[in-house]
Amino acid sequence: MISKLKKQISNFINNDKDVPLLAGFLSGFYALLFYYSNNFSAINSWDHIVYFSFFFLGISLSIYGVLYYGFGLSKILVKYRKHLLFVLLVVVTFALLSQAMFLTVKKKILVVLFVVSVLLSTKLFKHYKKLIILLFIAMFLPIGKVLIHAYEHLKPMNWMQLPDDIEQVKLLHKPNIYLIQPDGYVNRETLESSPYNSKSDLYNWLEFSQFKVYNNFRSNYPASLASNASLFGMKQHQFGDMLFPSLEMPNARDVICGGNPALSILKSNGYQAYFVVQDEYFQQNRKQTNYDYYNIDLAEIPFFSNDNNVKKEVFPDLKKAMQLQNTEPKFFFVEKLMPHHIGFKETSEKTVKERNRYFERIESVNDWIKETVSYIELNDENSIIIILADHGGWVGLESYNDMYSTTDESLINSTFSTLSAIKWNGFLKPDYDENLKTNVNLFRVLFSVLSENKKYLNLLEDNSSFNLHLNRSGSKSIKRIINNEGEILVN
Repeated sequence: MISKLKKQISNFINNDKDVPLLAGFLSGFYALLFYYSNNFSAINSWDHIVYFSFFFLGISLSIYGVLYYGFGLSKILVKYRKHLLFVLLVVVTFALLSQAMFLTVKKKILVVLFVVSVLLSTKLFKHYKKLIILLFIAMFLPIGKVLIHAYEHLKPMNWMQLPDDIEQVKLLHKPNIYLIQPDGYVNRETLESSPYNSKSDLYNWLEFSQFKVYNNFRSNYPASLASNASLFGMKQHQFGDMLFPSLEMPNARDVICGGNPALSILKSNGYQAYFVVQDEYFQQNRKQTNYDYYNIDLAEIPFFSNDNNVKKEVFPDLKKAMQLQNTEPKFFFVEKLMPHHIGFKETSEKTVKERNRYFERIESVNDWIKETVSYIELNDENSIIIILADHGGWVGLESYNDMYSTTDESLINSTFSTLSAIKWNGFLKPDYDENLKTNVNLFRVLFSVLSENKKYLNLLEDNSSFNLHLNRSGSKSIKRIINNEGEILVN
């Protein structure tokens, strides 16, 4: 078997027949696989597959085909076609990989590679097929990653199966509901202790405005996709049974953008649903469904998205959505990327600056929350308003690996602590929310309140919080980091 393979490779290399289309295909296909292997969860729609196939393969095959054919038309250049293929294998492959890695072509490096490859081709042009073999071998790693991602995304999402008939709940009360999510805003207890050691007047303002502020509230997961998937899924997912767990949880965007039981329950009870967010992060994979209104249209989202291409003014968009005329009850999911979690920096000086920027954003988002709530109260006085962060601010952490491995209780609180405050406007009955401690049970409690049916509280999800755990091998596993009683498990 091995000897036969060696013979086939030797025959391929020593055959004098050129293979420009094979070389062009492999240049584009390798870049395509590389891009998918690192971004699968954000680009797994059929639209993306078609677009990126045309982009990577179309560009590569066109360049190889046109130039190889063009060289063949010239009596002078025809003898340099092997030189051309050697150069193209280096330059085109790098250019497309650069686009896949950085969403831009590194032009200075490309020029250097072009010059170097031209010089090398004068001696090594006959060996260009060896570059093809190397490129083919290099594909095995991204192919493996893509297949793993595809399996994780295509297998049944068994974690979303609810344990009772809450999806058939009939709501007795149908106020408009506003779920406002300030990204990365911690609860008062965490903000006022290490490593934050700060103050915010928002908590007192919310209490004065007749919100019930939930003390020591926390998320069940450390980042937006996983946290919001459990929130809207009304279930613990523990990262969806991934073979190689990561924060990019399979199908989380599909769940958040409408494919979830919380929204299905609202829709079956006659609600119109509005999705108002600051950027395209949740909608990157272009599978938005179920919401009646999205303030970001798919046409606005570039296929090569870096999470920062579309920026919306959330408050004006919310006002616009609120002014749309219909008589049905309304549900609004409103997300603002503030104060956001800190960004990890390579130097301690930059880390301090990033920490300070977090507190500056706290002041800005406080003003935004107050303005937003005041407008809602003025125009929709009988609504339920929920202020719920998705996770903590990560202040004090130095890296993702630090977040995955820390045993410092203050840093664990920094990761999972969340602001939670609800203006129930008289709908809350005694004891319905006594076990509302984490994001995952928010909608189950809400629907129990609005249906006046306590039976749905019998199957509240476990309030544990889960994180990825960095193993000695460098791989990641899933670890319960806070138990149902709120005790941090550091061993």
